[in-house]
Amino acid sequence: MDEIDRQILDMLQRDGKVSQARIAESVGLTTPSVNERIKKLETKGFIRRFAALLDPRQVGMAAVAHVDVQLEHPSFERAFLDEIENLIPVQECYSISGDYGYRLKVRARDLEQLEALLRERIQTIRGVARTRVDLSLSIKKDSTLLPVA
Repeated sequence: MDEIDRQILDMLQRDGKVSQARIAESVGLTTPSVNERIKKLETKGFIRRFAALLDPRQVGMAAVAHVDVQLEHPSFERAFLDEIENLIPVQECYSISGDYGYRLKVRARDLEQLEALLRERIQTIRGVARTRVDLSLSIKKDSTLLPVA
């Protein structure tokens, strides 16, 4: 990856709808060259996918919680991760150090829906020993940008 690739990635992550012609003009290449570079960046895994970033409040998913999960035994890990992968309200899952093995970022419509998700879906996954929940009162920064330049 060279400096031009970094510039292309920076422009795409700031605006996924930016035209390839606009990118080409900005980086000093032809549009077909930019197209080829983007395809290579996708093939190499630098770009996972293109998607629209929705405003959670506008689609009714304003409640955010971070849920720490402790498993009874490491043998439950694969099944737990498979279940979490299929739960759309779980936006992120991290392996963490400390007493709990995982931290989940969960979105819900409201506290009632969040409680139901915890009690009926997350805490009932085979092998989940205990959970701890931190509610987010408000979001001060929410960014998807990564430093590439």
